[in-house]
Formats: sequence, structure tokens, C-alpha cells
Amino acid sequence: MRYLIGLLTLSLLCWGLSLPADALSQGFFFWRGQGIQLSGLLAIGLMSALLLMASRPRWLEQRLGGLDKLYQLHKWSGISSGVLVLMHWVLSKSPRWLIQLGWLQPGAPRAHMADAWRGLAREAGELAFYGLILLLIVSLIRALPYGRFRVIHKIGAVLALLACFHSLYLLTPALRWTSFGILTQLLCLVAAGAALWSLSGRIGRAQQVIGEVLTIQPLTPQVLQLAIRLPAAFCQRYRAGQFALLTLHPDEGAHPFTLVHLDVQTGIATFAIKALGDYTRTLVDRLHPGDSARVEGPFGGFTLPAVGSQTHYWIAGGIGITPFVAWLEELAERGEHRPGTRLIYCVERHSDLLYQQRLTQLTAACAISLTILERDRDGLLDASQLFAKDPGPCWFCGPEGMWEMLLQYLPRQQLHYEQFEFR
Repeated sequence: MRYLIGLLTLSLLCWGLSLPADALSQGFFFWRGQGIQLSGLLAIGLMSALLLMASRPRWLEQRLGGLDKLYQLHKWSGISSGVLVLMHWVLSKSPRWLIQLGWLQPGAPRAHMADAWRGLAREAGELAFYGLILLLIVSLIRALPYGRFRVIHKIGAVLALLACFHSLYLLTPALRWTSFGILTQLLCLVAAGAALWSLSGRIGRAQQVIGEVLTIQPLTPQVLQLAIRLPAAFCQRYRAGQFALLTLHPDEGAHPFTLVHLDVQTGIATFAIKALGDYTRTLVDRLHPGDSARVEGPFGGFTLPAVGSQTHYWIAGGIGITPFVAWLEELAERGEHRPGTRLIYCVERHSDLLYQQRLTQLTAACAISLTILERDRDGLLDASQLFAKDPGPCWFCGPEGMWEMLLQYLPRQQLHYEQFEFR
């Protein structure tokens, strides 16, 4: 978030430095024009940032603390840019509305040389505005299946190109080489470059490998385990607890799944996939041994923490046990003990348990305390009692409701988690 705040602060500074000396003595039409320019600059700044984030550069993912944090920032950048674009549009239309209401006297029309491109630039801005608002609505209401949403989301890159053309062509010559104009042109260059990169289909190519599906095994009625053989290039980058973007069918695109285990010697990666959406529910019927899988990554900062002086809590809800299994597998391979660690695994019912026998073996081998809570038998996890008796940092993976509950009893900086909600 601090990077976005820095970008917005820089934009405000460049705008302020470009104001004329007599700005404070100017009237409505001057400040309305300044509002249009500032809202446009801020919107283009956020648009360039969210397009850069959408291209998933590894250096940016690492600086932001993981792909989940990057996508959350991408989401809020999109919402904020939508608000700014709406303000930009309202300011541009406001004189007409105010004159119709009788609140404003019409001024002398400004003279412009006949320029067909100027009209096109205005139309491009109008199209970008309506398109962005519709895209935001589609993104926020989540009415579409992920596959269709992914295709429609690509339109955002086209809208960004229209917005860049609008901003660059309508930038007045007097401002072009001021701090405001230079920043506008740089941001448009970044946004247009990222948009073209997206439209060319090159996002993530540098981090993609092709694997082969070896086995497909149902663990429960809702969870499927895949074994995929991956090349050495992926194995060398992987750290226990990370996830990858799996493309098993091109028409559905990439979905994030955590690796339960990666055997570096054989290159065999194990994924556990829960049927949470339209696509994952059909995997058991659509996937077969021998199918190819495009795997991008690994991603994420939810990796094995260092030993600390306080008790460490690892809390998993349902399918959220997967990164902790990966951590335990790594500790067992090292022969490392963690007696100051408690793993608490929460499920709805006994039939939802995953890797129960393996968890028992691994936690015993690593001297880690294991508690399994079945909601229909044991009730809910009582976090108030848990942290009151022995406070310590917590690593959590599971449903959003559990995360919100844990935040009631833990400072945010002590609760480490990853958000798999990429819409």
C-alpha cells in the first residue's frame, strides 16, 4: 500500500508544481479544469499500477509480500481508479448540468482548431469510462463463472489503451513539459506497455513450465489430489508452503493451488484441490493421467517460519491444512524438531479430514503438538482461551470467517496468512 500512497503523493506534488502563480485568484472554470486534470492523472497512475501488477512480475510480487497481497492491491487499485474516473467524468459534464439548473452562467466557448483526432480522443475517454464502470460492476458482483470473468477482464487492457490515448492527446501543450505533463506521459507509457503485454498473452511466460499429470486421486467427496511431474527449473525455485497457478484446461485459465509436497529428486508435485467453484467441481471428470499441465510459479510468502522464543501457532481450516503439510514434510526431511509449535486443524466433520495419518506421523517426528477439532463433535475453536493462556504469533490458512475471528484476539502483525481470493 505504501507504494500506491507514494505514487499518489508524487502525482499530487507534480500537479501542485504545475499550477500557475495566480491559481488562488481563479474562478470555478479554472478549478473545474484542474479537478479534471488531477483526477485524470490519479486515475492513470492507479491504472498503470494495476496493469503492472496484473503482469505478475516476480520482483514486484516479492516486494509486496506475495501474489495474494499483489492481487488485493490490484483489486483496490481498480476500485479506486473507477471512483477517480467517475469524478473525472462528473467534472467534465458539470458545467452543462449546472447551467441547465440555472446555477451557473455559461462562459465564452473556447476556440479550438479543427481536429478530428481531438474528437476521437474525447470519444475514447467516454468509452473507457463506461467500459471501466461496467467492468468494475462485473468484477464486484461475481455473477459470472471464473472462466468468463477471466476473458471479460482482458477488456481492461483495451480500456486502458483508450484511456492513455485520451490522456495523451488532450494534454495541453502548455502542460506537456511541466512536471504534471512529464509524469502523465510516463504513466501512460507504463500503462500502455503493460496493456500490450497482457493482450499479447505473455503474462507469466517466464515462470511457466509444462508438467504431466500422473495420478488423480479423490481424498474426500470434495477434495481431489493430483500428482504432477515438473521439470527441475520449477523445483529449484520452490519453498515449502508456496502455491502455483495451474492451467489444466486452456479455456479455464490459471487457478491457484498450494503444493502439499514436492519431491525434488523425482520432480513429482502433489496438489490437493477442493471443489469450490464451477470448474473445480468438474475436474474429476475432465482430467486424465497423461494430460499436460501448465504450471506458473511458485508464488507466495507463506513459507516455513524460523524458530522463535514464543509458542508458534499453526491454525488450519479445511483445505487450508495443505501448506502446513508441506512445512511438516520439509521439517521431517531435515530431521528438525519444533517442540514450541502447536498445529490446530479445524474441520466441519470427521469425513472432511485430510492427511490425518500423515499428519500424526509428521508431527510426532517433528515434536509438534497436533490438535484436531471436528466442529460437529468438539465445537468451534475457542481462540480467546487459546491465546490468553500462552500468547504467540499465529500462521493461519483457512476460511475468511476464521481469519476474522482470529483477528479479534490477535494483533494483525501477529497473524500471518495468505488470501486465495483472486477476484
